[in-house]
Amino acid sequence: MEVSLIIPLYNEAENVSALISSLNHLKKDLPKKCEVIFVDDGSNDKTALLLQKQKLLFPKTIIQFSRNFGHQAALLAGLKQARGKYVVTLDGDLQHPLQLIPKMLAQHKRGIDIVLTKRIDKNLNTHFKKISAHLFYSIMSRLSSTPIIENASDFRSLNRKALSALLAMPEHRQFLRGMVSWIGFSSIVLPFEVQPRKAGKSKYSLLKMINLALYGLTSFSTAPLYFAGFFSFILFITALIYAGYVLYIKLIIHQTVSGWASLLFVLLTIGGFLCLFLSIIGIYLAAIYDEVKQRPIYVIKKMA
Repeated sequence: MEVSLIIPLYNEAENVSALISSLNHLKKDLPKKCEVIFVDDGSNDKTALLLQKQKLLFPKTIIQFSRNFGHQAALLAGLKQARGKYVVTLDGDLQHPLQLIPKMLAQHKRGIDIVLTKRIDKNLNTHFKKISAHLFYSIMSRLSSTPIIENASDFRSLNRKALSALLAMPEHRQFLRGMVSWIGFSSIVLPFEVQPRKAGKSKYSLLKMINLALYGLTSFSTAPLYFAGFFSFILFITALIYAGYVLYIKLIIHQTVSGWASLLFVLLTIGGFLCLFLSIIGIYLAAIYDEVKQRPIYVIKKMA
């Protein structure tokens, strides 16, 4: 098999027909030995049924999860099933332009191992989403030793060598954008303009985005733990100095200690920072807890 296309879907019944049609139009531009792997991420609409009924001009495999395990798990399931010399991952909402796939494969022919893509949004995202995405990538670039390009996308392609290295990584908390960058190999970034959705709305809620960001941060940086330790030490030294001052006023000068308002302010400030630092430690403990449980990342209900 030359090429494997991996497409995760979650409640995308409204887009299935357009997706199949677009893939069929692409057939003439792709190698003859090409397969498509659809991963139904626990949809509760007719996504899986429509995928089975629609006629596709490529050999297809449909993987159905027992429930919704998330986009990263769906991508991983497809990557493990892929047989192609090159694998391409893309979303099923047609916001990733299929016309870019032949250009990605051409880069592999030139010897490039990994072809990444970068989103160029034409006012399709809200102001809040743009700011939050910029903030996340800024934080990751400063805290992590693994470079992750801003506005990176899960629309990418890998050759078999890069795919084998990626699948050898055993962690359960998947953040593929970071993992693909971490493995190294030669890479190139192709920009693309995000296309409007054909139908429906994005299934990636704010909570899912926050969860993915935490996965990325805890997987590729321990800097927050060091920052928490450093600032805790500073607060401890400050508290000792203040305690020495209070004892000096009380025992040496024999004056009544005044300034209860300032004291309360200091206590609240220190207490707030300590709660923040404990929360950071708790997030990393949760990541460790998820890893040591060794539960499967997904459960397949049916594959055909």
